[in-house]
Amino acid sequence: MSEKLVARKGVTVNHQELEVSVSRHPGERFWRVAVRHPVGPSATGTAITSDDYFLHHLCQSALGGESSAWESLARWGHRRMNHPLW
Repeated sequence: MSEKLVARKGVTVNHQELEVSVSRHPGERFWRVAVRHPVGPSATGTAITSDDYFLHHLCQSALGGESSAWESLARWGHRRMNHPLW
């Protein structure tokens, strides 16, 4: 089984439109969050298991239609793109 896109949404952070996508790999039992700037190569993402409670909860809330959760995921990705983890 391969990863399947579950949802995608455009979110504005600091006057920048970002694309947040959530996918799921049912066989491996993880979620993936990806945040992309639609212009240029800027992107970040991570795989999330149920052990990562904070991001796992945000994903579930976003998929449940909570706009503040989508914004939080976008802000998380925006910070990672602007301050990469070394």
